[in-house]
Amino acid sequence: PPRETAPESDVLARARALTPPRAVATTNGDVEGGDFWVEHHELLEAARVAYGPRDASVYAPTEDDIFSGRDLDAKATSVPGVYAVRVVSESYLKRLGAELEHLRQSGIPLRRPNGMNRHGCILSHLGFEAAIEALCARALRPLGPRLFPDALRPADITHHYAFSVRYEPEKEGGDVELSEHADGAALTMNLCLSSCGGGGDLLFRGVRFHEKDAGDVPPRRIPQRPGVALVHLGQHLHAASPTTNGTRENLIVWLHGEDGYVRIAPYAPDGSDGVPFY
Repeated sequence: PPRETAPESDVLARARALTPPRAVATTNGDVEGGDFWVEHHELLEAARVAYGPRDASVYAPTEDDIFSGRDLDAKATSVPGVYAVRVVSESYLKRLGAELEHLRQSGIPLRRPNGMNRHGCILSHLGFEAAIEALCARALRPLGPRLFPDALRPADITHHYAFSVRYEPEKEGGDVELSEHADGAALTMNLCLSSCGGGGDLLFRGVRFHEKDAGDVPPRRIPQRPGVALVHLGQHLHAASPTTNGTRENLIVWLHGEDGYVRIAPYAPDGSDGVPFY
């Protein structure tokens, strides 16, 4: 017999009644409570659909919302290999921020975004796949090889993983800073969605596998500005300095190749595979 569909109110009530695993770990936390999220995946998805969007246009951005990577004016920052660029319109930035707040207020459990950040969400779990693919196709994939011709080819950035992170020093258990790391990506975009009262600058060292002794490069600081994305190679070592007050929220997109392939080595001048520095 056909499976009966629970009334929307019942689906929402059941999802809101769940007790998700507490996000505690700040390393390798991506597997924390994994069984819970697998077990309740269908219920959480049904509840999200029943809850509905605040603004459906956020999930289907237009060409007015996302700027073309072929025309983007990416500015070199004070850190070599890190570029500042506006990839979305001010209108889309505000609508996206409001939509994420709408989802946080749903009462439906949200899975932590990655193994280090404890607070935020995984956008593919929330219906944003088409929107992030549009951002990658229109802006990031054309931009990446133009900025990093010795490090990226189109096949290196065909897929993505996108998430939001939140730093809330005034909230009990909130994230405040992020220790130094490299990303599971060939190319990273870090878009600042909201400002905070103070702190939260990004600190960059060198690029692993591209520079000898990359970890010994003195850290260099880049302030974050709402609406401005920082674009860099995923192996560029970086950290987030403490947010001292207020709330900061960022949208992160990691681009990688098929089946999770992450290109780490530079290409040789003739286009063949280069040799990474270890």
